[in-house]
Amino acid sequence: MTKSFIIPQVYQSGLNIIQTEKAIKQIKDFFEKSLADALNLIRVSAPILLKSGSGINDNLNGVERIVSFHARDVQHSKWK
Repeated sequence: MTKSFIIPQVYQSGLNIIQTEKAIKQIKDFFEKSLADALNLIRVSAPILLKSGSGINDNLNGVERIVSFHARDVQHSKWK
């Protein structure tokens, strides 16, 4: 596999690791907002867990299966 970019041996970053992470986050946020604005999209949140029979996500594409589980009694759990 060939390299897609080359970092010069004498390269010195102008940012420390925290500044780099913040800069990456700003770029991602900018791209997300710009794309959403260009396509007239809004971000929506979806629930992680749904009550069975709520009608939301009940009809999947035929390949996927609905995930379900029984909640155990947490009476004696360490984290409660």
